[in-house]
Amino acid sequence: MVFFWAMLILIGMVVADFFVPMLPSATLVTAAAGLVLGNPLLIAVLLVGAAAASWLGEFLGYRLFRTVRAGIAHRSPRLVHGLVTGTALKLEALLERTVSDHPYRTTMVARFLPAGRTALAWAAAGTQRPPYARMAALGGVLWAVYSVGLGLAIAWIAGPGLQSLVGSVVTVAAVGLFLGWLARRWQRTHPHLPEAAVLAIAAAPDMAPPEPVAVEPPPVDPEIPSRAA
Repeated sequence: MVFFWAMLILIGMVVADFFVPMLPSATLVTAAAGLVLGNPLLIAVLLVGAAAASWLGEFLGYRLFRTVRAGIAHRSPRLVHGLVTGTALKLEALLERTVSDHPYRTTMVARFLPAGRTALAWAAAGTQRPPYARMAALGGVLWAVYSVGLGLAIAWIAGPGLQSLVGSVVTVAAVGLFLGWLARRWQRTHPHLPEAAVLAIAAAPDMAPPEPVAVEPPPVDPEIPSRAA
């Protein structure tokens, strides 16, 4: 019974993490995996529950984003243009092409970046019907396998109990700090690109920033005398 209520809390946390990305859903799943070490049935239930909750949160968020964008665009196109310009225009410009050309590769990158799945869902909601249900399923399975596997590895090394809980919290926090360091380093080495370039270029490495187009001045007819003459 305790495990049942714990799974309900975990599922709710993973679903809510889509809308509130600062919730520690990854830490919770990793710590829970350490507590069920040695029980294959509970490990399987945790794995399936984490993957299903991740898929549910992403799919519900995607449908909500499509409804919100369609409603705003229908009632006030200027409002949606101002909203996208202020919050997501740079992200959409880089992600829409990758979602169309490389939907699954983009999902694999976005699911492991802070708030990446929320940003991906918002950008995908503005494209022409991407295979988002399958994208969310892929992201959920990969994330669940990673989180549960990490928790089991920590518990196997440190032993189940308080040490594995502390190890899970520290490890997940270290991974988050490392990803943040990578993003800041990218920003320093590529100052001309927006923050979303980390996700878009990693998902589609064949993409490159558009080069500036040189605009040549119009030819001057020599037969027309200039004013100075």
